[in-house]
Amino acid sequence: MPIGAEQRLELECPAKVNLTLDVLERRPEDGYHYIRSVMVPISLCDRLILEPAPEGITLECTPAVTGRVEENLAYRAAVLLREATGYPGGVRIRLEKAIPVAGGLAGGSTDAAGVLLGLNRLWGTRLTREELIRLAVRLGSDVPFFIVGRPARVEGVGERVTPVPAARPLWLVVATPPVAKSTGKVYELFDQLPSVPFRPDAAAVEAALAEGDPVGVARGLCNVFEAVMLPRHPEIARLKEALLAEGALGAVMSGAGPTVFGLVPDEVAGAALLDRIRPLARGAWLTRCAAAPSAACGADSC
Repeated sequence: MPIGAEQRLELECPAKVNLTLDVLERRPEDGYHYIRSVMVPISLCDRLILEPAPEGITLECTPAVTGRVEENLAYRAAVLLREATGYPGGVRIRLEKAIPVAGGLAGGSTDAAGVLLGLNRLWGTRLTREELIRLAVRLGSDVPFFIVGRPARVEGVGERVTPVPAARPLWLVVATPPVAKSTGKVYELFDQLPSVPFRPDAAAVEAALAEGDPVGVARGLCNVFEAVMLPRHPEIARLKEALLAEGALGAVMSGAGPTVFGLVPDEVAGAALLDRIRPLARGAWLTRCAAAPSAACGADSC
């Protein structure tokens, strides 16, 4: 059985937050929305362990997966890579979840990207980054971002990922309120808006990142989904207001929610804010910008 250079890989798969998120028109051929977003990976991570197997793909997840394992994005990523490359062997996947499910932090997407990157190395399939991105977009609009694994502007239906410079790390307090949501329903509600009351200035946020200006980044935080989520879920609005009242430079919902994050000047300020915010959330973390495990891709161009 052909194998890659590694017999076991352990990867950290980081969450992401959207510094800006704009939802644009639909793509004519399939109705998917175009987006434009400035995203950064953060240090809240799932842990992924990959071990080669003679055949078959298995997934063990802690906490246990809900629903059919065949629907899990990490499992689907392994199946997709094997089908795309014709690799004859298998893999045992162990996934230790820390990123909240359906929180707007792309936990499933980062796991899928980690599997693509890790198995490309473990199996020695040596796809280029561009080839991995073409597979990644078939799994979800956030998955290509994690193949690139650095602060980036994300456009199209997620397939266009352009790295953007960041002169210094950002410190963030990330908090998830006790709100359940469906991303599809959020898009449906957004489409019913008579007009979008605000739009982000992504260029200004990119410039502030490049200049190492957290105040400028905070000033530009914007997510158009807040227009439908905050009026319907006062828990999200209260959490955002509390972050701002307790000293965050700026605060915004990530993705389709419900997670909200506040940008803070430094680690010390973040630790103090975290203590004050914890009682309002079902989960809260002090994080900083992180890099996704792109070195695991096993391709010269990555």
